[in-house]
Amino acid sequence: MIRKRAIAALLIVGVVAACDAETPTPSPSPSLTAVAASQAASASPSPSPTPSAAPSPTPQPTATPTVVPTATPLPTPVPTPVPWLAYKSKRFHYSIKYPPTWIVTPGSVKLADEYDEFSYPVVYVSRDVVTTSVSVSLTVSHDIAYYKSHYKAKVVSNKAIRLAGWSGRMIIFRGTDDGRTLLFQHIILAKGRVAYFLDMVGDNAEATPDQALFKKMYLTWRPT
Repeated sequence: MIRKRAIAALLIVGVVAACDAETPTPSPSPSLTAVAASQAASASPSPSPTPSAAPSPTPQPTATPTVVPTATPLPTPVPTPVPWLAYKSKRFHYSIKYPPTWIVTPGSVKLADEYDEFSYPVVYVSRDVVTTSVSVSLTVSHDIAYYKSHYKAKVVSNKAIRLAGWSGRMIIFRGTDDGRTLLFQHIILAKGRVAYFLDMVGDNAEATPDQALFKKMYLTWRPT
C-alpha cells in the first residue's frame, strides 16, 4: 500500500507541471526504477534449480557365504575278537580251544568232557583205550547203528579225516530227540590201542554256523 500511494502522488505532480510549461517528461527516478526492477524481479519466475546429479549408490559389500566343512565320518572301530580259551584234560590226555563264553564240565569214568553255553550246541570229547589195536571201520559201523537206533538218524556225510597226525572218520547224522530235529557231528580218531571221540550236537536249524564252530574247535585239538 505504501508503494502505491507514492506513485499516485508523483503522477499528480507531473500533470501540474505540464500545465505550466512544456518541459520534457522527466525520467523516472532511480528509486522508481529500482522499485520497478524489484517488482519485475519478483514477478519473474525463479529459475528452476539445475538438478544436481543423483549421488551414485555406495556399493554394498557382497556377503561371502561361509563354507562349512563337511564332517568326515570316523570309521567304525572293528571290535577286537576275544581270544578263545584253552582246556587241557588230565583225564583224557588232550588239549583244545573253545569259545570264551562257554564253560567246561570235566568228564568222569562214564562221562565225556562237556563244552557248552547251557544250550545247544554241545561238544563232547572223550578217550578210550582197548587191549588190541582200534578198528576204525568196526567202530564206525557200531556208531552208525547206535545213532540210528537212539535218534532215528540218517547219515548225511561220512568221510575220512586227519587231525594232528591222527587219522579217522567224520560222520554227520540228522536225527530227532524229544521231537526236536538235531544235527550230530561225530569224529573218531585212532592210533594203536587208543581212540578219541569228538562230538557236537546242535539244532538242525543252526547246522551251518554249528558246523563252522565245530570245525574251528576240532582243528585246535591236540593229544597230550
